[in-house]
Amino acid sequence: MTMKTYSTLILLLISYSGLWAQTVDELNHSLENTYSMHQGKVEMVDEMLADGKISADSAASWHASLLEEFKNSLLQIEGLWAQTVDVDEPEVEDTAAAYAAVREANKNYADGLVDGDSKLKSGKRGKKGKLQKRQFTGTSWNIGLAPTLSMLDVDQNFVDSDWLPETGGVYTIAYDIFYRQKRLGRSPLWVRSGLAWDFYGIQFGPQSYLVTDLNPAATNGGVYIMEDPSMTFRTSSLGVNYVTVPLWLYYNGSRSGKKGLSLAMGGYAGLRLGKPTRTLQYADANNGWTREQVSSRFYSNPISAGLQARIGFKFLHVTARQSVTPLFNPRLDIVAPEVYVRSLAIGWDFN
Repeated sequence: MTMKTYSTLILLLISYSGLWAQTVDELNHSLENTYSMHQGKVEMVDEMLADGKISADSAASWHASLLEEFKNSLLQIEGLWAQTVDVDEPEVEDTAAAYAAVREANKNYADGLVDGDSKLKSGKRGKKGKLQKRQFTGTSWNIGLAPTLSMLDVDQNFVDSDWLPETGGVYTIAYDIFYRQKRLGRSPLWVRSGLAWDFYGIQFGPQSYLVTDLNPAATNGGVYIMEDPSMTFRTSSLGVNYVTVPLWLYYNGSRSGKKGLSLAMGGYAGLRLGKPTRTLQYADANNGWTREQVSSRFYSNPISAGLQARIGFKFLHVTARQSVTPLFNPRLDIVAPEVYVRSLAIGWDFN
């Protein structure tokens, strides 16, 4: 017999014993709790089988054991109510009420229990009676590259910028310190947000370096790239850190929200963390390889914001980002390039 058949038989036995409508409701609630606990255990076994943690034989044995446990629970409920109910000839009205209670119970089992009816706090049941995960948390790493920076053309479209030398480039590191992903109702859509650390590393090539100085042709200070063909740098870079709040709208059709294909789009906004650091590493005739680090604002933008899109499979994902705030502060009266960071990164979720 199926789980619905056991529930129906018990309800019919009680209804034919002449229980009042209140008694039927109390029994129905007990049956729902018993069934929910049993079904939660079954779902756990099914997930372990799907993840390959147990064999099919083990799952079948476990299912049989859980079914026997469920039968015993139903028999205990039947015995308890048989001791407290007086048996009389059923009336038509009582029988009709019992049938209505049975139909309502079966509808709950088929369509899923609404919030608050089940003691399983980790999810709720979907249209097919499967447990749907409501939310989960985790961390994430993303490492990306950008061959060049971008700029806005006269039509306000992002195009490649030639500000960096040909041997220069950008790399990015993003670490989601934590994120929370929550399902929207019973849909395959999820909202994801959290707190992240973003790092931009701008490389200037082996014979160029960044300076902030006065331009002889201008009265204001600015940001410039100096070229020195006589000098070879092992490292010539500027590192900028931001603390960021990302916001995603995810599409994932799995029950857990973590399996199969994921598509996402959204944005991010952040504030600069500390001071950027310029690093130079070069060969000195007296001291050999010398590493020079200077921490300063370098007229960098204190605000970071942009758009992002992602495609993923299970825990692996690829993320494209385009900042909408320039790398250097546009609100200062300085000579500075209006360049934007864009990147393509590969990442991994941990949860």
